[in-house]
Amino acid sequence: MRGAAAAAGVVSAAVLLAPGCGGGSENKAAAADPVRRASFRSLAARDFLFTCGGGRERIETRRQLERMGELTRFADEKGAMPSLQLAANDWAGLSRLDRRPPCGPGEAAYRAALTDFSARLDELAASIGTYQP
Repeated sequence: MRGAAAAAGVVSAAVLLAPGCGGGSENKAAAADPVRRASFRSLAARDFLFTCGGGRERIETRRQLERMGELTRFADEKGAMPSLQLAANDWAGLSRLDRRPPCGPGEAAYRAALTDFSARLDELAASIGTYQP
């Protein structure tokens, strides 16, 4: 029974991803796409920041999250939303394999994680700014 279900899943995926069948043709952003890569890195930096003590609740974190939301709107306006969506899918699939230790204790560790997140958002902003559909 499991074998039949697995085979059906593989066949379904093959049909959906086949040329001309919808599914795979909408999001063409390659793994090397700068927006996709920058978005992936910003998601990884965000989630690392969340491991810092009080990282989610701090006003500085919320400001950066608001900035991330603005960049998402900017990407949508520029037509780069498929790249962001693929990056989110990539991170969702790979985040459970992230073996980095959590953020260390104290203010210095939080500040370092916040600075990294902000830098990743700067990269994302630059890549969206130069995006050509």
